[in-house]
Amino acid sequence: MLMVVALALGSEIWPQKPAPPLAGFSFSPLASEQAQRDPRSDLAELLDATHPDVVRLPVYWELVQPTPDKLDFASVDELLDVIVEHNQASPDQVRVVLTVGARNFLFPELHQPTWAGPREQPNIGAVQSATAYRTYFDASITRYRSSPLLYSWQVENEPLDKVVNAYTGYDVISDSQLAWEVAEVHRLDPDRRVVITSFNALNSTLDIVQAYTPQLLFLVGGPSGHPNEALAAGDAFGLDIYLDGPYIPWRSFTTIALRSQWKQQSMAFWADRAHAEGKEMWLTEMQAQPWGTTHTFKPADLIASARDYRQEPLDVVLLWGVETWLADPEWMAAGRQAIDILRAR
Repeated sequence: MLMVVALALGSEIWPQKPAPPLAGFSFSPLASEQAQRDPRSDLAELLDATHPDVVRLPVYWELVQPTPDKLDFASVDELLDVIVEHNQASPDQVRVVLTVGARNFLFPELHQPTWAGPREQPNIGAVQSATAYRTYFDASITRYRSSPLLYSWQVENEPLDKVVNAYTGYDVISDSQLAWEVAEVHRLDPDRRVVITSFNALNSTLDIVQAYTPQLLFLVGGPSGHPNEALAAGDAFGLDIYLDGPYIPWRSFTTIALRSQWKQQSMAFWADRAHAEGKEMWLTEMQAQPWGTTHTFKPADLIASARDYRQEPLDVVLLWGVETWLADPEWMAAGRQAIDILRAR
């Protein structure tokens, strides 16, 4: 009997930790400029401190096309030069994800030049369909598609979700425009993936309701984000995850640790769906700083959430808020540790 039990136990296959994702961060030159710092120096310091696998950079429409008939890629080129210099001096080779489109990461998210007119639909769609915008879009792809640094493209940022702020009206990117942009990247750079991002509901239970029985969403307060549509639209699905801040549901009576575990379960749900369709699953914005003036999210919470998320089969993880680490050694150390945890085998 003991032999039978021993053989049975020996034949068990324990769950294996998934392969580590590429881990890195998002970086915006606007965040440095708003803090009255030099973006190139900030990026170089972050690269040297954290040695990421990948960095997400914006190709801001408002900076690249300051007038309808002028293109200026200096805001992108100078950051790519910093990464080239880093790679020449380091055994760790950093690659980039470039985000293109009218919607791009960092407040106010619709980075539309002033010449383009009203910051709301239907004007946004009309301008995006015109020659000037399409020149910006195509020129961005053709300029960087041959770069050895380029890992992937992101088209728009949370394009199907409405951004609520005082600077824009209804700013959702139309389905037809998003489809054109994804197809255009595939046409001009067919060998690289396109990631589309959104956010999700509170936990995997609500994700399941939204995915399979949307007619019941009224029972849980309505939909949250557009994860189904974002998954369908691209070659990779990027989920934006925040654990603490003024707009987090149920924040007043749940802990950050519990919400981290809920988000881990959500990532497992969406990763299964993405991988079943032959697509990648990204965590495109992993909270790595306090939200605004609230300081309940601590460096220890970042490290703990990295341990939770490492258990799931993610392909890329990008930390959000790294620019603030430059003024806080404790956060810089926590960020470095979080990236190490995510990449651990």
